[in-house]
Amino acid sequence: MKTLRPLGWSAVLVAMVGLTAACDPKKAAGPRETPVKTQEVVSGLLEDSSQFVGNLEALVRVSLRPQISGRITAIPVNNGAQVRQGTVIARLEPDQTATELAGALAGVRAAQDGVRQAQANVQAARSQRNAAQATLELQQLEYQRAVALLAEGVVSQQTKDTATKNLEVAQADLKATVDQVKATEAALEQANANLKQAQASAGTARVSFDFKAIVSPIDGMVADIPLRVGDFVQTGEQITQIVRNDVLDLRISVPTSRLNQLRLELPVLLEDPNSGKSLSQGRLYFISPEVDTGAQTVLTKAEFRNPQGLLRDGQYVQARLVWNRQPGLLVPVVAVTPVGAQAFVFTVAQENGRSVARKKPVQLGAIQGQQYQVRSGLQANEQVIVSGLLGLVDGAPIRPEAATATKPTP
Repeated sequence: MKTLRPLGWSAVLVAMVGLTAACDPKKAAGPRETPVKTQEVVSGLLEDSSQFVGNLEALVRVSLRPQISGRITAIPVNNGAQVRQGTVIARLEPDQTATELAGALAGVRAAQDGVRQAQANVQAARSQRNAAQATLELQQLEYQRAVALLAEGVVSQQTKDTATKNLEVAQADLKATVDQVKATEAALEQANANLKQAQASAGTARVSFDFKAIVSPIDGMVADIPLRVGDFVQTGEQITQIVRNDVLDLRISVPTSRLNQLRLELPVLLEDPNSGKSLSQGRLYFISPEVDTGAQTVLTKAEFRNPQGLLRDGQYVQARLVWNRQPGLLVPVVAVTPVGAQAFVFTVAQENGRSVARKKPVQLGAIQGQQYQVRSGLQANEQVIVSGLLGLVDGAPIRPEAATATKPTP
């Protein structure tokens, strides 16, 4: 009878490993799949652009300064108020100018009354002259008739003498009325001269009085008013500013190395320097004919419409001057893994019926929004991995899930 020898430890371990593998189908199937999120490589417009920073400037800004000294008696508007042209922003003490203006206006009214009275006198004198002229013509006829009848012996010499006397009286009356017309016309001329002088005096008084009311010469927004009612202001001292923010300028100093690309109407994109959020878009409208010899830059100006009032005079912004745009590919920034001087991305490949990660070297351009410009190494619509990259290696099995796509930068 043969004696059974006990199995060695190696055989036991082999049996246990085989049993474990049979009980765990995942380990039997190979390495575990890494869950990842993916996005497509998208087509878009690749920008050749330069970044600049600066402060916006309102095209229309007016400083309000009184033309006379005085104490502020009223400020009828608030800081930041939208006002129309002619709105009173502040008033100074009226002192003697109000009395002077009232007296000057009373003088104008009196002069106007004098002109009206002189016009009435001229009209009356002319009426009297016309009546005297008619009487004279009648008396001339009566005289001629009396002379003829006397020659025929029909009337007496006394009748002729009476006609002669009446004619002389009519002639004297006409001369008197003519002289009266001349006198009233001269009086009217003097009354008109008095009116002009009174109006000039009133105009001078009104100018002095109007200087006490500081008004806005334009439509716009009232800036800060640091003064208060009761403060004394000197002639020419700034009270506040009126600013119109509907159109704003940005000065951009462009390096002379870009002169061959510089031209009017180039698009300029405004961005918040902190968040990168797009604020507005404008275009170059001015290029200086001169070069700053020290900085070797050319001053340009871009104009931005601001219908919603989201931008402000003096606001610090970042501007992107776009030199050129052309079609190309864009890849999300988060998909790029730099290794030394070389950039890589992981793409999704199908091998033996399963998804695997493939590491690809790529040549990238500038960052455009949240994407890199792709110069080479990728094709449109390729799936790139944007999350789960930590520890990922070339050829690793993956379980891809589509991520929210990043829109191409306009």
